[in-house]
Amino acid sequence: MSNEPRLKIYLGDLIYDTVKTNFTLPLNIAYIAAFVEDRLRDNTKIRLFKYPTELEKALKEDPPDILGLSFYSWNERLSLLFLDIAKEINPGMVTVMGGPNIRTGEDDIKSFLRKHPKLDYYIINEGEEPFCDLVESILEKKTDLQNLPIPGCASLNVNSLIYTPIDFSSKNNKIIQPSPYLTGWLDPFLKDPDMIPLLETNRGCPYGCTYCAWGVAALSKVRVRPLEQVLEEIEYVGENSANQKTWIFCDANFGILPRDIEIAKKIREIMDKKGYPVDVTLWHSKNTSHRNIEIVKLLGGLQAGLVALQSTDPEVLKEVGRGKIQFAQLLNILDHYKKENIPVSTDILIGLPGETAESHLKTLFEAFDLGFDYINPYNIRLLPGTHYETNEQRKSHAICTKYRPIFGSYGSYAGRSVFELEESVRSTKYMTEEELNSFKIIHWLIYFGWNAGIFKPILGYIRSCHVSPGKVIYLLARSQKSSLRKLFDQMLEDSANEWFETQEEMESHYSNEKNFQLMVNEFMKLNFLYIARVFQKPNIVEDLKGEIINISKEILIQEGNYEAAIMDLLV
Repeated sequence: MSNEPRLKIYLGDLIYDTVKTNFTLPLNIAYIAAFVEDRLRDNTKIRLFKYPTELEKALKEDPPDILGLSFYSWNERLSLLFLDIAKEINPGMVTVMGGPNIRTGEDDIKSFLRKHPKLDYYIINEGEEPFCDLVESILEKKTDLQNLPIPGCASLNVNSLIYTPIDFSSKNNKIIQPSPYLTGWLDPFLKDPDMIPLLETNRGCPYGCTYCAWGVAALSKVRVRPLEQVLEEIEYVGENSANQKTWIFCDANFGILPRDIEIAKKIREIMDKKGYPVDVTLWHSKNTSHRNIEIVKLLGGLQAGLVALQSTDPEVLKEVGRGKIQFAQLLNILDHYKKENIPVSTDILIGLPGETAESHLKTLFEAFDLGFDYINPYNIRLLPGTHYETNEQRKSHAICTKYRPIFGSYGSYAGRSVFELEESVRSTKYMTEEELNSFKIIHWLIYFGWNAGIFKPILGYIRSCHVSPGKVIYLLARSQKSSLRKLFDQMLEDSANEWFETQEEMESHYSNEKNFQLMVNEFMKLNFLYIARVFQKPNIVEDLKGEIINISKEILIQEGNYEAAIMDLLV
């Protein structure tokens, strides 16, 4: 072992700890730590950070030689702030970032590095090997630590980009790396009851959804971790965690491989032995319904179902890269969920390329007709690094976007206020902003009346009479009853006003401390806000119920299915 002091490395996967939300343990940086320790154990000293206040304290008291930070849509501005803090403490500190929240064209990478001069290196795609190679080069170089030519690491030398991308398609199908669980790196986080355990059994996604970072072409090859290691990790988390009720598997397509059945059996074993996890979040494979069904059977009723439709329009699905996904396979697993009485939800996106107001409404109707218990419509956020976010796609589909805060993602560190923002689609050449905004009422009524179950008995009965609850909700949203019209008009106004035209406008607004504190203390998702408002006015709930009954009665009479006794019983 060398007598020279070890290189001090801090790795952070930061979250805002001012609002308690779903914190996940830092699996990403733990993979890097375990990899570096395995190769450079005698030359490095590594610490991991999740909470910003702890990293802030450590930077001031014992600054590192290298600071590495994750870069996602939910922590991008927070990580950039800590780059500033680090360089103020020690301008010679080497700063590194990595994560999917960046455009990966060479001109885009160059522009990003030029915009953020406090950043020395950005690692594109997977980080373990490039980061370790960078550390090794720094150990060898000792001086002139900038612009080292490391594959996968991008840096800027004046105006010249130094970057050699890694070809992941040529990599071995097996990921042979030390486990961050079995090497103990995640022990402190497993003992934190606020941290949700994450596990990863494979990487890569063969489906090219244009709005999703999983769908980028460079990461399309599916590569697996050794099965024995995965099973040991599941056992380890079961034995050493703080009994967290929720676990999350990070695979893009759990069930894509036959071995995933064995992994599900191991999860079931831990459930039976320990009584947890109660909820296992999985993103099921798209074209392996038979295997998905077997996984659902193994995990039992504790595993709620998710079949993400996004849209039911074939042309839209083709346009967004979901053409490879066989719709019949999705319906097959949906039928299984229903036969087993397992609640099943779906996600619907508004603002997709090719999606019109008419086709989006049709998708909502069909989601009801297909029998989903929960229907979750979402705005599309444009994420750097995805195909849909590119300038080409923006121009091709005439995408217009606006900005708003991300709930819970704001705080003050080192005396500076910081917050995150989302850029979402507000119109395309297929759907105007007025049309898109008008769906806020229908989406909220689905959330309130169907997902929250307030009017589900009546709407469920309507569906049993072969009438789409979506039709009832659509007509309810058009009600001219004064109390409801006032509610809906205010909702539309609030929905339109929560958006800023530009990022600069939003940054300027919240640079005012009063406005920032209003965001911290009062900003709330409109779905929650309007549920709270409605329950404060019982007459509004009664008016909504009365309109649903009148609309349903009129439709059923037209269809010849009206039975007064049943309707009276439901009322």
